[in-house]
Amino acid sequence: MAGEGLFFAGTVLKNNRDLIKEDMAREELALKKEQLELQKQAAADKRKDARSKGQKANLQDYSLDGINPLFVSDFQSNVGGYQDFANNNAMSIYDGDTGLKNEQSSQERDLSALSNNYISLSSDITSLDSLVKNNKGGQLKLAENGEYLYVHNMSKIGEVTQGENAISMSEALELYPIDAQSMINKTEWVDPTKALFDADDSNDNRKVVSNDGEYNYTEIEPQKKANTQAAITNSLKVNSQGFHNDTNYKRLYDTKLLTIEGNEMTAKEAFFLEAYIDPETEQVGGITGSDSLLEMLDPESERFDKDVSNAYAEYLGKKISEEGYENKGRKQGGKFVGETSAEKKNREDEEAQLQYNIDIYNDIKSTATVEELGYQVHASKYTGAENSQNNKVDIKLSDIKGTTQGTAMETASTNDIDSENGMAKVIVLGVTLDGDGQVVARVRHVKSETEAYVSWNKVASKQIYDAMRPEGKQLIDYKQPETKTTAGDFDNG
Repeated sequence: MAGEGLFFAGTVLKNNRDLIKEDMAREELALKKEQLELQKQAAADKRKDARSKGQKANLQDYSLDGINPLFVSDFQSNVGGYQDFANNNAMSIYDGDTGLKNEQSSQERDLSALSNNYISLSSDITSLDSLVKNNKGGQLKLAENGEYLYVHNMSKIGEVTQGENAISMSEALELYPIDAQSMINKTEWVDPTKALFDADDSNDNRKVVSNDGEYNYTEIEPQKKANTQAAITNSLKVNSQGFHNDTNYKRLYDTKLLTIEGNEMTAKEAFFLEAYIDPETEQVGGITGSDSLLEMLDPESERFDKDVSNAYAEYLGKKISEEGYENKGRKQGGKFVGETSAEKKNREDEEAQLQYNIDIYNDIKSTATVEELGYQVHASKYTGAENSQNNKVDIKLSDIKGTTQGTAMETASTNDIDSENGMAKVIVLGVTLDGDGQVVARVRHVKSETEAYVSWNKVASKQIYDAMRPEGKQLIDYKQPETKTTAGDFDNG
């Protein structure tokens, strides 16, 4: 019995412990339930508070100050749309909906930009009204009906943004601009060099250069082109005070575009690519993409280099001139009347030769001859040939002028195994006139270098004639002028 009692007592003790655990679990569950209920109530209270607050959206304020009545309705409409969006989504925005918050911020930025645009346009309208009011609207554009264009466009904007088929204000402003810059009559900038090239291309600065027997053909005089290029170059140069004397040429200096090997670039870039000489390496051109070098052409830069700037002006002046004269070459002029260009040249050459003949004749009459190489010549009239070493010819020894030289050259020729009997290989050195006024050539024996004179016609050839200098050719073509006689020239006895 004793043992049974002990077993029972142990069983009871164990059961009691289990009951205690169950009670503790129930109490813990009850506590947690109570906590959850409190949390739910707190969340509900918070949501209730959020709804109360979220019903009123956090809105930006937009003023109508400075906005012309023309834009007030559209601006208020945009503000109203923004407010409706914010109020309708207030609770979600308050709860942290990122997408809706971003949309609200985007609409606020758009409204700020729209406000600034309308304020700017309103200011332009006020300025335009002020010009008109003060009788300074002469530079403003006019509509076809004669009223100022900005006034006309404002009226049109009011019409097209109202009614069943209304368009947006932004569309209306594109169709009917009213900003101040669009309303001013702008004088189109004209390249100042164009007038120079056109003037050079006028008939006054052209001369007849040829004809085809029916029409004359003219060209701009080369000196005129050179003068114009020099004037352009000088105007492109920065003066000693660091600025251009003519703002039109400053614009060309800064913004002129050139096409180099099919690529369009600024003239400054083209200069460094084609013409700039590196002072250290003496390399010409080949430089691209160097902002530091470009600064040497900017008078306002600390790196400005006057010498480089002048070199750029020379380069640009030449490029502009090449462009300017590109389509101003030879042109057909008026109907040809009179001699052809070839006839004219022949006539002028003949006239020049005749005058030369007279001048030479008068000169040699008053000039004494001197003996050279055993022959009497007018040494002062001597003209050498160009590339005389190529002017080789064979002459007869018997044609040599002056016995002394003839004997000397004959001896030299006899010792020359390349010369045939009675002949000599010589080089024609030049021409002069002898005592009888006849053209003679000075020659040198190839081997012995003995020199002598022979009549020009003994060595004459086209090759040797062409080798003569111009004055030598005139001397070769010299003919004594015919002297007219009168009765007084004859002896009556």
